[in-house]
Amino acid sequence: MNGQEFMAMSIFNLGPGELALIFLIVLLLFGGSKLPEVARSMGKAMRAFREESSALRRELEEATKEDVTKPELSPTPGPQAKPAEGASKETKTIDVKPETKPGA
Repeated sequence: MNGQEFMAMSIFNLGPGELALIFLIVLLLFGGSKLPEVARSMGKAMRAFREESSALRRELEEATKEDVTKPELSPTPGPQAKPAEGASKETKTIDVKPETKPGA
């Protein structure tokens, strides 16, 4: 039994008797012919969940590692954009006021 199996067993406190009871209930609900299909779909779902959770874990580890290793850099001024020919150099400001509803 590996560590993950041990954790799952200790979290749910499932012994052989409980697992047999769960298997019997599933067998009664779905029938013998549907049982392989149900098990296959559950296996696919568990595999997809494990892959997604491990990918998320890797992304989080990489993000925290990058935050720790990268020093903060002060922004350096870059080259100024030149205005297009014929464009006016003056800037306009627009004052936008929120709409008020009557009676509010």
